Parts: sequence; C-alpha cells; structure tokens
Amino acid sequence: MTNVLCTRWIPGECEAEYGDVFQFICPEKEGGSFTREELLELMPRADILFSIAGTPVTRDMIDRGSSPEHGRVGQGSSPEHGRGVGQGSSPEQGSGIGQGRGLKIIASLGVGYDHVDVEYAAEKRIPVVNSPTQVTEPTAEHTIALVMGIFHNLYRYTAQVRAGIWNTSAFGMTQTSVSGHVLGIVGMGRIGQCVGKKAAALGMKVLYYDPLRLAEEKERENGFEYGSLAEVLEKSDCVTLHVPYTGENRHMFGKEAFARMKQGAYFVNASRGGLVDTAALADALRSGRLKGAALDVFEKEPYTTGELAGLDQVILTPHVASETWDARMNMARECLDGARELLLGNRPANVVNPQVLEYVDKGRETGEE
Repeated sequence: MTNVLCTRWIPGECEAEYGDVFQFICPEKEGGSFTREELLELMPRADILFSIAGTPVTRDMIDRGSSPEHGRVGQGSSPEHGRGVGQGSSPEQGSGIGQGRGLKIIASLGVGYDHVDVEYAAEKRIPVVNSPTQVTEPTAEHTIALVMGIFHNLYRYTAQVRAGIWNTSAFGMTQTSVSGHVLGIVGMGRIGQCVGKKAAALGMKVLYYDPLRLAEEKERENGFEYGSLAEVLEKSDCVTLHVPYTGENRHMFGKEAFARMKQGAYFVNASRGGLVDTAALADALRSGRLKGAALDVFEKEPYTTGELAGLDQVILTPHVASETWDARMNMARECLDGARELLLGNRPANVVNPQVLEYVDKGRETGEE
C-alpha cells in the first residue's frame, strides 16, 4: 500500500474510494489538521504528501520526506493521534513513479499551487499534481454571488435589519442592476470564462483582458469583448480578478490600477490574495473612488482584523469559493486519481511540473529510476 499523508482531515468516503491502493495518514478529528512539527515528523512515512487548504509545502518538508536517511526512520517515530499512522507497508507501484520508500508525489487540493515549492520539487524530481478543473464551477458561482451581493447592497441591508433598521426608499441609490452593466474580467482561463458566461446570461456586457487572447470564434460565441488591461479598468462597472499568482505579479492591483478604474466601480477578487494591495483598495473605497468590493482571498490569511474588515461597503469571505461538498470531493478525486495514474506509469493532465516526468522516463529506460 502507498502511504498518503494528508495535512488536514479528509472524509471517510474519500478514503474508502481508494482503500485498495492508498493508506491514508490524517488527523482523526473531523476538520482537524496536523501542525507543521507533526508533518515534519510524519514526512518520512509519506509516499504522497496531500496538501489540503493551502498547507505550505516547503523545502525542508520535501527534504524530510525524500531523504533516504529519513526514509529509514522507525515505525515508532510518528505522532500517535494520526489516523492510519504505522499501518502502511511498502507501496506496490509496478512500473510507475519510484520504488521503495520516500516522497514520490505532492498533491495539492485546488487549482493554485503557490504554497508549494514547485521548483524545488522539480529539482528533487517529484511531480506535483493539483485539481484544476473541479474548482471552476463553484468558484465562478461564488464570484457571481459576490458581484450580485455588492451590486445589490446585500451586506449593508443585512447589517441594518439585524440592527433593527428598516431602511427603504422609493427611489434609492444604494443598489445597482447588474443587467446592462459592464463586467471586466482580468484573466480568462477556465474560471474567467465560466464567470463570463454566467455574467452574460445575467445581461451583463463582458469585457476581458488576458495575455493570451481567446479565439475570435469563442469571443463571438460567448459575447466576450477583448480589450487591453487599461481599457478593461477604465470601461468596466465591476472588475473581477482571475489570475494565477506568480510572485512577479504581486500587488498588480494597487494604487495605480484602482485610480484607473471608473468612478464608483466595484472590485472582486476570488483568485489569489497577493495580487491585491489591500491598503490601496481600502484607500480607494474610503475615498469613494470605488463603491464596493468583495474578496474571498487575502495576502495573509486568516484575515480578520485588516483595514477592509472595518469597512461596511465590503463583502469578505474566508477563502471558501470552492467549498461545496461535491466540489471538494471532486477536487480530492482529481488529485488522488492523478497520483494513482503516476504510480501506474501514466501521464495525467494535472501534473504542474511535467518536466519531471522526462527524468522518470529516462530512468526507466536506463534502469536508474
């Protein structure tokens, strides 16, 4: 059996589907998680490390799992509260990735993997798999919910009613109809396109920017209009961000970007927190430059006491855009299916560092795997 070390608890239903190939090591308590120290102690037992909810996978953690010396650590070295600890045996992998003990695969639940040191994993010839397709629908739905929420002032109305205030007006100015307004999408990958289709169905005009422009036929089919980043910022009534975080694009939305947006526009981010300078966003909201904002992701999480938390024209959700039961189960399956395919010697589509597989193939050919 192949040991899968889960950084956080996973449902028993998920384990049961893979009981014939994987032995899961995970916290016993529902919703629980291993501490960093516990993970480092458990790493020598892991054939696969399953990072859940953005648990950082760092260089020292990878070293701890991939070192032959660490791989010989005895059975008694692991924390006793982990479900499945000490029950595994040598993995039966056939002609796939690696043989014997040691970290062979890193799986990351979700589409983003900036919490994983992918470059170092590649150096150690460890493939990293993620779940890029199963987050699309729930994240797009959440994004549209955020757009609707800020356009229709739902956050303020909820707070007012709870405070005993019944505030209505025959000709109010606090709400905005989404239909007929322009949604600007920055980043037109799977999620961006899904958001665009849903927005168009609500009667919004969709203007987008992406370094890789869609085919004109797809633009016509979906009613999308392409523009430069400056055009999207200047013409949109709401801008929603769907861009992967690279480090180089940290704070791509800061003072300058918000200053280019339309007066009274809205801003939504359900992609990566590091893309946004929250101090600059707070300034834009306080000054009235922006009418409202909604964020599901933050540069430092948990985010409970920052500047945005004190503003009443902001909707904040705790990085839960894909947190529906069916979506998370499907995301876990996508990761674990990818890991299983690698063990069988196949090349799943969700390997984020596929160059690693070239070394594996060469190793098989020369017998040096």
